[in-house]
Amino acid sequence: MISGMAVWGGAGWLLDRWLDTRVFVPVGIILGMAAAIYLVVARYGGLPPTPGAPEKSDTPGGRRSRPRTQKGQR
Repeated sequence: MISGMAVWGGAGWLLDRWLDTRVFVPVGIILGMAAAIYLVVARYGGLPPTPGAPEKSDTPGGRRSRPRTQKGQR
């Protein structure tokens, strides 16, 4: 994450020097941090599911669908 802040903050610093402004360094640092957090989450994802926890259901309301039977049978 530090390298993202350093690279984008450095790019902002160079842009500030070129345009004679003072706004791009903080914007570059924030964008670098956001990009680094995004890449970490995309790479490693969330927490693994706990054992024994109910699985996600595709049906609305979390209900399980009834098993399909042949016509006339229950």
